[in-house]
Amino acid sequence: MPPVWRGRRRWLLASLVVLGVLQAVFAIAMALSVGGVLSARQPEWDLVLLLVLSVLGIGLARWMERIVAEQVGQDYVYEQRRRLIASAILGERGNKSLGVIVTRASNDLTAVRNWIAQGIVPLATGLPLVLVVLAALWVIDWRVGAAVTVPLALTAAAIPRLSGAAFERARSLRRQRGRMSSHIADTVRAGPSIRISGAVSRELNAVDRNSSRVVESAVERARITGFIRALTVTAASLCTVVVVLLSMLGAIDAAGVASVMTSLGIMSTPMSDLGRVVEYRQNYNAARRILAPVLQEAIQLRRAEQRRERAWKQGAVEAVDDHEGLSVRGLTVHGTPLPDIDAVPGDRIRMVSEHSARPHQAIQQLLLVGDSPNPQDEDGAYVLIDGKDYVRAPRKERRKLVGYASLDVPLEQGSIRRIVTYRRPGGDDDEVLRELERVGMGKRVGRLHRGLGTKLKNNAAGWSPSDVTRLKLARALHGQPPLLVLENISVGLDGEGRDIVRELLDSYPGVILFVTARPEAMLSDYRIWEIDGETDEQREATRQAMLQDLHRGHVHSDAAAHAADADE
Repeated sequence: MPPVWRGRRRWLLASLVVLGVLQAVFAIAMALSVGGVLSARQPEWDLVLLLVLSVLGIGLARWMERIVAEQVGQDYVYEQRRRLIASAILGERGNKSLGVIVTRASNDLTAVRNWIAQGIVPLATGLPLVLVVLAALWVIDWRVGAAVTVPLALTAAAIPRLSGAAFERARSLRRQRGRMSSHIADTVRAGPSIRISGAVSRELNAVDRNSSRVVESAVERARITGFIRALTVTAASLCTVVVVLLSMLGAIDAAGVASVMTSLGIMSTPMSDLGRVVEYRQNYNAARRILAPVLQEAIQLRRAEQRRERAWKQGAVEAVDDHEGLSVRGLTVHGTPLPDIDAVPGDRIRMVSEHSARPHQAIQQLLLVGDSPNPQDEDGAYVLIDGKDYVRAPRKERRKLVGYASLDVPLEQGSIRRIVTYRRPGGDDDEVLRELERVGMGKRVGRLHRGLGTKLKNNAAGWSPSDVTRLKLARALHGQPPLLVLENISVGLDGEGRDIVRELLDSYPGVILFVTARPEAMLSDYRIWEIDGETDEQREATRQAMLQDLHRGHVHSDAAAHAADADE
């Protein structure tokens, strides 16, 4: 896990130690003033004032401690939440179920926050307070110091022995909670299929079984953590008993007893907090086992991106040559090489394959090539867009080179302005309106009460599929990227939308790479890019081999017809 002692958290943690020492000083002053007031034969108003100020000081210090503790915990979780989501989006571990991601972002990070805010903080404030008060008791009366120290020392020696059992039970509970959350999320997502299959009761029973396991694990953990808490409370109570016995034996007078009891009362709260430290620590350890590799992956991804940015600024990879258009070399999809392709501005290229899923896979491979911690692992992949090395370009430069719109990729939540400028933030309203006009959405947005500020949710729920598709296209067109990639957008367009989009794409100055089952709805003129892994030479060799077998009588007439068609 990334270190807590970093950045502004250093000063926050240091301030917690100072607050702990201040509370100890106030506690000692309070104890002494109580003893002085009780032993005085007449009112000592200066001691009363000291007592009042000590009480107020302890209250203020505890208030500040709570605020600073929350700042430390939230600051750390804020940093790690960003890394967690980045890893889920960008990393190799990102192909997890929705339930797993939600669990990590909530339960696991909550455990981390609790350890920081309620585990480290009591250690930072409670230990200095307890140690300073104990030292003061030893100075005042060594017998009292010894009487209070012994129960606390025995408790401190026992707690590490209980930590192992607490850890195992915390890990088991977290594992069961993760399984339950993942199952619930996946079940809800598959709701329509479950209803159609008549399996609602079966899935609810499965949820009950998972819930029962969570309950059992939680109870088992409570047995250990509750015992640890009880042990700390018992230790504080034993200190009180021992002080009372010393008073009975005449070792200390009534004023001394009052002073010691005041000190013990002030120590009771941090001691109770220290009793929960083990619980928070074990929950944190269980969460850390899951989060640490994910967060480390996020750190690696960020460092890789920083290296790309430095190389780009230094001019090492910005411009390869002056070639305009698109050049693709050395890409593979699931081990099968994609045929190379070259295109110039104005080219329209339709991707076709005998396998329905392969065009989408090829597009993802093309758009995400090099977007990994080690771009050199792409095995010689070579993608040039307008002479720029797309494989090694940083993300903020890659998004300028490619506009992407897909039927299956939902719109982001937010205003229309944000959606259109999502790929390239910062465009002014006039530019956004021009993009909307190009896709025939200017009047539609202009009639809205809030215009470009209109908020859209749930993939623009309430808008027609054609309007949603055109918003996606406006987003892809923003900034006029040299490469426009369109995936099955014709499916979502109505007649008017198809006419507008066809006219727009026919005049687009860059390269258009698209996938569709209805090419006539998209473009009037285009060329084919077959992506099944065979080059023209390979296809010609296959055709010639089939013809030779035909002449030798080894091929069925259907194959002959196929070969003849290929020859046309």
